[in-house]
Amino acid sequence: MKKPTSSDQSFSLSNIRFPLFWQMLLAMTLVLCLSTGALWGYLQLNFTDLMQKQTDTFANTITHQAANSAAEMLMADDYMALSAMLENLVRTSDNILSISVQDDANNTVALALGAVLEQPLKQSLGPILGPILKMPLIQEDQAASISSSSDYQADIIFHKVKAGSIQLSLDNSAISASLKKTLRALGIILIGIVLLAIGSSILIAKKLTQSLKQLQTTTQQVAKGNLYPTLPNVKNNEVGDLVKSFEHMLQGLRDKESIEHKFSSFISKDIAKDILSDLNQEKKPLKSVTGSVLFVDIVGFTQLSENQSPAKIADILNQYYSLLHQVSKIYWGSVDNYIGDGAMLTFGVHVDDPKHTINAICAAQLFIRLSKAFNQQRIENDLPALGFRLGLHCGDMLAGAIGDKERMQFTISGDSVNVAARLCDLASPNKLMISESVYHHPACHSLLITEPSENFSVKGKAQPINCVNVTGLAPRFNRLLMQQENELKVMQEYV
Repeated sequence: MKKPTSSDQSFSLSNIRFPLFWQMLLAMTLVLCLSTGALWGYLQLNFTDLMQKQTDTFANTITHQAANSAAEMLMADDYMALSAMLENLVRTSDNILSISVQDDANNTVALALGAVLEQPLKQSLGPILGPILKMPLIQEDQAASISSSSDYQADIIFHKVKAGSIQLSLDNSAISASLKKTLRALGIILIGIVLLAIGSSILIAKKLTQSLKQLQTTTQQVAKGNLYPTLPNVKNNEVGDLVKSFEHMLQGLRDKESIEHKFSSFISKDIAKDILSDLNQEKKPLKSVTGSVLFVDIVGFTQLSENQSPAKIADILNQYYSLLHQVSKIYWGSVDNYIGDGAMLTFGVHVDDPKHTINAICAAQLFIRLSKAFNQQRIENDLPALGFRLGLHCGDMLAGAIGDKERMQFTISGDSVNVAARLCDLASPNKLMISESVYHHPACHSLLITEPSENFSVKGKAQPINCVNVTGLAPRFNRLLMQQENELKVMQEYV
């Protein structure tokens, strides 16, 4: 088995989805925790230093005051007075473990014990305690039992001569307990602040990501064609600015769709999309395409126009063009141009369609079927029936805009267009005439029912063109055409 390489691993890690909500929450929580930890450390150091300085100040003040007061008593060997002074000092503070006076030979001449050490020492020393104690202040085993204490010393000076010293042992346990209590309360406050900040971060991140999710849903709706989605109600922040920009984009899409819809009322929808695909380009270059061109016109339209009012003629043309539009849309074609009573339909020109030839034939045959129903309705209304000629050719042609900057026209041109127009002129009423290139197209092989081919001389061609009249299609196509005919009849106003 192949082991994954480092590049494969990095690729897989880069594809891991990490929601924005959790990214924001993790970042905020990390920043809060680091900031709180730094603040906690800073406050702890400062509080500890402050308490230690206060303790040192208190102890040094007592020792120096005691040293000043004990000078004369020590020189007078008034040990009772010294002991009384020390006892008074011990009573003034619960933090004093012991305080003693030592002479110049480092002998303890007076001693006072705090409440913490008084009873243990009395029990251990018994009768040895007296006005003068020739022993260390605290025994080793008892000193080990004191977990937190500080020792201070001040020299007893009498007329600039050292007569002895004051030894002070201060209990730090109360101070430590007070410090711990203060830090504990501070820690609780900081934890509360962190929890409150994390809760606020969750709400902010949730609100922000919720708005982004709504905008994502809106984007998906727009991608599906809905240009009137419900936008998130966000204001006065960057997400609100994003929503406004998105709304402006939507308005641009709506305007473009409206223009395209109105534009498509005058020209083919496919042509409208092609023109509107790049509005900044003044003139689209002509491009060579391969497709099929179908020409349709009304037989005897000139004579018909002489006997009908303009309103009647307009009504006939509208129904006729409606039929052409429906059949072209079914078979991916486009009505490119209306020329009086004639129309030019293209297949495979604006939309890539490898079967453009057979689609053009099916569209023509479907139109012929619908025209029969159209004429039947006219006969029932005591109106003359109309005949239609259809000509189809396939080949290379040019598609694009021609004209100048003041007036442009999107059109299809080339020899294939001219041949299709000539075939339409030669076609019999209600018949489709196709060229030999259409007849021999691979997509049409064995699918057409035709009359014998004929050679026709056409304008613009030195050699005659071999043409074929199509009378029908293979059975499977006929069934499809019948189904489409019935569906379209329901949609037509004349039914």
